[in-house]
Amino acid sequence: MIALNLVTIATLFSGAVWTMPGLIQRRLRDPMRLHLFLALVLMSSGNLLALEPVLHLVDDLTFEGFSKIVYNAEVMTGLALMVGFLRERPLRRLMPPWPWEIGACFICLTAMVLVSALLPASLRSHTLTSAYLVDWRVRTFYDFGNFYLLFGYVASAALAQRQARRGGPLRRISLVIVSVGLGALALTCIFRFLWVNLPALRKPGQLIEYPDVFFFGQIAAVLVCVGLALPFFFSVVNAVRDIVDHHLQFRGLEELWRRLVGVYPELVLDRRHYRRRAFFMNSLSVYRRYVECRDGLTRLGPYLHLASQEAAKPVSQDDLRASACLVAHALRLQGDRERGGGPPADAVFVLAPLGEHSIDGHDYEEDLGTLVQLSRELRTMRTPPGPDWAVASCTDGHV
Repeated sequence: MIALNLVTIATLFSGAVWTMPGLIQRRLRDPMRLHLFLALVLMSSGNLLALEPVLHLVDDLTFEGFSKIVYNAEVMTGLALMVGFLRERPLRRLMPPWPWEIGACFICLTAMVLVSALLPASLRSHTLTSAYLVDWRVRTFYDFGNFYLLFGYVASAALAQRQARRGGPLRRISLVIVSVGLGALALTCIFRFLWVNLPALRKPGQLIEYPDVFFFGQIAAVLVCVGLALPFFFSVVNAVRDIVDHHLQFRGLEELWRRLVGVYPELVLDRRHYRRRAFFMNSLSVYRRYVECRDGLTRLGPYLHLASQEAAKPVSQDDLRASACLVAHALRLQGDRERGGGPPADAVFVLAPLGEHSIDGHDYEEDLGTLVQLSRELRTMRTPPGPDWAVASCTDGHV
């Protein structure tokens, strides 16, 4: 039981953490996202407080029955906020008139607090057993709580099912799972109401007893959490995939970038940027290195033109091996010409992307892929591998 509770708590809390970046980015001015965040936080903290060791610890630090009121208030308020989120009508005012889900939650919680105040201290730590349910005040406490939970679960399940008709496949699958889980939780509320008010149902030897329904409710809660966690899970997978892709692109440009920076060190304006992002590469890091490579090739343009004139046959931009040989030869010419005089006057634009919007720079992804392939070709030409960056002679009559 505790393991299922911990899964529920961890999933709800992870969902709350997932909503935080967007909420902070909007400076807490997104009511819908704020409702979802508060709902997940309240329901996760309420479930945490409901754990028996935590409940007894908090009661020891405060007074008997305090934890029971607080965790019910957290779960019910979180459910009210979830209903508002699914209705797409978040609470925008602190004074009445409130939306019906907030009003119903307030009425039920007020009744539960008043009933708890009427209970003697010995009954305030009550549970759903016959020893406590003989007292009408305990039964009333559970009836008000069950009424709102049933109402909230049914409303949320219906709203989630309605929302599932809109959006992409992931959203539909996620909300359908949430709706099924909430419907199952609503069934547990009906059984709990019958269990509290029908003494015959609490007699030993019944076909279904409360521990069975409690376990069923835990499974249903986990199912709700699975549905809520699907978008979070896929966003994490996509984020990891993006980091890996950016890392591969960044490392793929390494050979070309190092050779160009070796002759034009001023290409790199801030080397600390790369040290700060040594592992978690993002699109900005890749774009920064791409621009430095493209700028370096532009500066190398006069020598590329000279190298193309010295080539045994015309170099096609589709031939990456020949283009890599051209770049390698141009770098050697650059070193020779810088020592013996100035660069030639003419230049060429090497490896222009071949798409429809190639030269004006709109086809960034295609151009980036081309430079990555060029860099890898340069790496395969390097012999022997090592820090001297020596280049093997190009064959097939390219240079």
